[in-house]
Amino acid sequence: MRRMKITVAALCVVGALVPVGCGFTASPADGLRFQAPPNWQSSPGIMGFMQFWRPPSGRGEALMLFKSPKTLRPSDVLSSGTMGGGLKSISVRNETGTKICGDQPATFLDGTAKNDRGDAIVDMMLTNVKGTSYMAMYVYPVDRAPNPLAIAALREICAKS
Repeated sequence: MRRMKITVAALCVVGALVPVGCGFTASPADGLRFQAPPNWQSSPGIMGFMQFWRPPSGRGEALMLFKSPKTLRPSDVLSSGTMGGGLKSISVRNETGTKICGDQPATFLDGTAKNDRGDAIVDMMLTNVKGTSYMAMYVYPVDRAPNPLAIAALREICAKS
């Protein structure tokens, strides 16, 4: 098993590249079919590049969506950098090429993480939509079943028809 860390901070830096006319609270999900489970509370979008959703139960779950102006590869988001959202380290168990949204290539990664509340499961999907790279991540406690709608959201990083 290889040990890697997600460089979420690096994804935040892309916000500095946003033109002045863009909205500060735009969602990276705009133009996508991606949707958090019903009743999950969203953070404001951060300059169209990052957004988080949490369940009303506060069960220690989070769904995150990141948008990058450059093509992302797993090696770009998994590095020795620091992570946000209370994540301290991630051990990736599997990295699998897959197809979502019909025939759209994607990479699915799953693993475990250490965070402020203990151990968690992390599922991630990386893909490109119309020349833009996206990464969605779902984090949930190891002692609880995943929310099937949050898992399904990872497979819906697709352009709206």
